[in-house]
Amino acid sequence: MKPLLLHYYITMRCNARCAFCDIWKEPAMPDASLPDVSANLLQARKAGCRFVDFTGGEPLLNRQLPEFLGEAKRAGYITSVTTNCLLFPERAHELAGAVDLLHFSINADTHELHDTFRGMPQGIPLFDRVLQSIDIALLNKLAPDLLFTYTDRNIAAFEGIYRLAREKKLIIILDPQFDINGKDPVSDAAHRKATEYAGRPGVYLNRSHLTLRARGGNHTDSPLCRAVDSTVVILPDNTMALPCFHHRIDLVPIKKNLAGLLSGHVRQESAGMQGRYQFCEQCHINCYFDPSYSYLRNRLFIQSMTAKLRYAWRKYIIYKRPRPIARHIGPSGR
Repeated sequence: MKPLLLHYYITMRCNARCAFCDIWKEPAMPDASLPDVSANLLQARKAGCRFVDFTGGEPLLNRQLPEFLGEAKRAGYITSVTTNCLLFPERAHELAGAVDLLHFSINADTHELHDTFRGMPQGIPLFDRVLQSIDIALLNKLAPDLLFTYTDRNIAAFEGIYRLAREKKLIIILDPQFDINGKDPVSDAAHRKATEYAGRPGVYLNRSHLTLRARGGNHTDSPLCRAVDSTVVILPDNTMALPCFHHRIDLVPIKKNLAGLLSGHVRQESAGMQGRYQFCEQCHINCYFDPSYSYLRNRLFIQSMTAKLRYAWRKYIIYKRPRPIARHIGPSGR
């Protein structure tokens, strides 16, 4: 089965200490390098990947991100970057024309709550950088989505963010907090509020996430996870992580042989176990289930596709933002 998404961790470094994320606690390793990224992008694209998400850590900490994006566009990918915006104002011009899906993380509508969520020391006004970044992005013909990871603590801050999004004609992505160890950390009351907000124009919520959680997440006796089928995960040290980033029990050195690994027995064995490992019970990790829904033929697939079509209608038809296009790779490799 062909993968859809390339999750490329280009750095494990982060300049924030978010309360709902542990990546900043990861062991240090060198950032991804251009020769490795270039080779892996081309091989993953030939294997079927249409989207590449350059992630981390904070991806803008890798100074070569613009070169990575250029290589990805030449290979025909739809590109995605999520940033906390601390570095974006100075680097926006480097990303112009190269990022199809740009996400700005925003967790509250006030300086105090947002910067507390992001674990920022006093004197570093991250919330102000987000507001500044929105205007700079629009000047550079980039249309960021506002990524609102909601929790019980911040769901009430939605209204101010919504007013900002409507003023700027931007989409809000409601993304429920997840716990890699199983049990949903968000209350039913917060999910009900998010569902109510999702009925408004310009608000995206993949309701499949909530249906999945209401069912108790993934179950190993009847797995819904398609993390291995749908997603290729590469770490900055040029290893492929299986079955996913958060539960990487296999770290396979790539050594310029990603194509061989994608069709090899290690990945095939991991695909046979996806959703069946002990740690997969009750799993609901958004970034792996979102592409997994495309491989299912049930209510989760229908809800996910409905949300995506609604997003596309608002962003590309109503707001008239440039549409991303995944190009075909010809015999020459481009």
